Amino acid sequence: MKPLDYAKALGVASVVLAIDVAIAIGVVYLWSILIDPGHPSAYYQTAGIPIARLSTRIFGTALLFTAVWLFARRNRARNAYLFALDVGIFYAVLDAASTGFVGVFNLSFGFTIGLKLLGALAGAALAVRRASVA
Repeated sequence: MKPLDYAKALGVASVVLAIDVAIAIGVVYLWSILIDPGHPSAYYQTAGIPIARLSTRIFGTALLFTAVWLFARRNRARNAYLFALDVGIFYAVLDAASTGFVGVFNLSFGFTIGLKLLGALAGAALAVRRASVA
């Protein structure tokens, strides 16, 4: 891969992380209004963590799958699997850095990042498969 490809992987990871966080905030907000209204904000800050975690496992994985699939099929000369791996690693580092690396070295974070990495690799596999068929 070229240095520009690494920069693109970092950019894709940054955008996906921002969208993923926005979706997680939106899901927790909707849950607080529609499902469990009427509690103080401290309740939602605590109770919203597992909901945000589930949201990011679902939507974040789908976002990484889609982003890698789109970018991998646009440039067939680029190694799609390496690009997916780079996006996943950059995503993990950016996500960990956004919390100051607090609470990162645990099974929950590892599972979440593992799902997202699998989503990215699946997106690469689909892009490669489509390219070989065409």
